[in-house]
Amino acid sequence: MSGQLTSKIKIPKSKVELINLIFAELEITFHNQFHKAFSDEETLTLAKQLWLAKLEKYQNEIVFRSIDKIIETSKYLPSLSAVLDQIKKLKLLEQNIPSSGAAYIEASSLGEISPLDFEWSHPFVYHAGVKIGWYRLKTESEFNIKKEFFDAYEEILEESEFKESLLLLPENKEEIPEDKPLSSKKQKARLENIKKKYL
Repeated sequence: MSGQLTSKIKIPKSKVELINLIFAELEITFHNQFHKAFSDEETLTLAKQLWLAKLEKYQNEIVFRSIDKIIETSKYLPSLSAVLDQIKKLKLLEQNIPSSGAAYIEASSLGEISPLDFEWSHPFVYHAGVKIGWYRLKTESEFNIKKEFFDAYEEILEESEFKESLLLLPENKEEIPEDKPLSSKKQKARLENIKKKYL
């Protein structure tokens, strides 16, 4: 029967269909603003192509739920950047991923603990620390390094969509201390390994 309400909108599997559905929802919800922003067919088509290009790396379900959240909470037609921000927030929340600020505090508070022995809240924090360098995180001022860490962390969040290795921590491959003292040659080699790994 036409006009019958359904309790749940089915999320399309095709990205093109998803974008069409999103724009239909936005048009219904923000009618006047929508027609002012997309005043002709060409503008609407270009906007859909841009949204498709920027959203195709994300899973359809999280994109749809982000739009749904914006529709529930905003009085204004969202920009593409607002949608991308909402996707990030939702992803962080659902996957227990710390915010950039929390990740920075965690990564810079190691002290003398080895990064491989630390109980990380999430592998992304570890990988951002590796990208910046543990020595730099310990020695450089927050003013100099914090923004760089934030940028590295954001890159890792984006790369995690297609790099599953970022969801894992490396295995701790520290050498087991030997009963006998190491020879000076072995001590030098071990020191070089530690420098390469942590500095």
